[in-house]
Amino acid sequence: MSNWRSLLPNAWYIAMREYRSRIGSKSFLIGTILLAIIVFAATQGPILIDYVSGSSGTKVAIISEAPNMPRDAAIVLDSALNGSAAQAGSTVHRQFELTWLSGEVAAAQQRLQAGDFSALVVVTRDATTGDLAFTARTDMPADGRATQLLENGVAYLTIDDRLARAGVSLSAVQAPAKWSVVPVNPSKDGAPAKVNNLSSQISSTLVSTALIVLIFMAIITYGTWVAMSVAEEKGSRVMELMLNAATPFQMLTGKVIGNGAAGLTQYGVVILAAVAGLVVQGPIRQIALGANAAGAPLGGLSPAVFGAFLVLFLLGFLFYALLYAALGSLVSRQEDIQSATSPLMMLIMAGYLMSIFAIQMINDTWVVVLSFVPFFSPYLMLARVAGGHVELWEFMLSAALMLAASAAALFAAARIYSAGVLLYGQRVGLRQVFKAARVSR
Repeated sequence: MSNWRSLLPNAWYIAMREYRSRIGSKSFLIGTILLAIIVFAATQGPILIDYVSGSSGTKVAIISEAPNMPRDAAIVLDSALNGSAAQAGSTVHRQFELTWLSGEVAAAQQRLQAGDFSALVVVTRDATTGDLAFTARTDMPADGRATQLLENGVAYLTIDDRLARAGVSLSAVQAPAKWSVVPVNPSKDGAPAKVNNLSSQISSTLVSTALIVLIFMAIITYGTWVAMSVAEEKGSRVMELMLNAATPFQMLTGKVIGNGAAGLTQYGVVILAAVAGLVVQGPIRQIALGANAAGAPLGGLSPAVFGAFLVLFLLGFLFYALLYAALGSLVSRQEDIQSATSPLMMLIMAGYLMSIFAIQMINDTWVVVLSFVPFFSPYLMLARVAGGHVELWEFMLSAALMLAASAAALFAAARIYSAGVLLYGQRVGLRQVFKAARVSR
């Protein structure tokens, strides 16, 4: 209890010293600006790709000598080659610009040789089978990507022609089946249970993956900052002087708060740059491409998911930062930080990889159980929340367990931190750490 009563103001002074030292460096300022620029530019990547490739669609001319072509032949071939870009009003880049010609093949051949088109596809009908036959005249490689896509496209046209001759349309064959889902157990208010469709599932998967990556990168990057700050002062013997004015508990708390606040400041700037990039994506697309399109949607990022992300982000960072500080106090040189923190790094990587794997099986028992383990909660619980598979009490229990684990980590880390100052120039092992921790104040 005395530790908590005497925590301030020494811990605050140490935290402010660490924060100002970190954010006042040129490397921090330059790194933050560069990261923000890179993230902002990355959000505009799709626009740049569309702009560069906007006029580079492969121009293909089609001339038909086959009688009784299907009425929807042009639509079918366009959809097969350009996908969603073939829809009316679409602003997506078209890979192929198709032109249906009438007249003699010789005239079309002259336009091909003049460079008006990259390929000329002549459509005829096989006298024996009655199927359509296609001849592509082009200098593009026969095994090239564009030629292969053309071959796949005309295959759809062949199927459409066969169905038309049988009295069936391709759109009728591809029409979705009538499908409905009736819940066995309705919700408490009597309304049918809400079922996520495929698009919402994909959206939640992308959002949860992105948020998990953000937590993972923050813990690795800024946790290392904490460990290196501790090792730096220990290597310069400053720690011994500071221990005369502040307790290990106060020093550890101040270092975690100061370095953590600096890291979160940088991360906040980067996240704001990403959000700004998404917000202005629509107007920039209109200016660059003249397209009436909005920016990238943030589907799946609901207030509940974002709130859960903030809570788990802060609790996860606090928990791991304390462990990083404890391990950093065991070495006297910054060069030894990587070896000292490698076990913790493996644990963090395990949680991250499990969460990415668990997104596809979010309701499995092992995922639910491990989401309450503090080492893995920041990842697995976030994945469950983003997938909409968590009750409020489950989230509150997970947060409470992480708080309790952070308190335990703070106590243990303070003991190790105090013992670490005695371990200069020694080969650190668990026996030496436990022995020094027992006698440390």
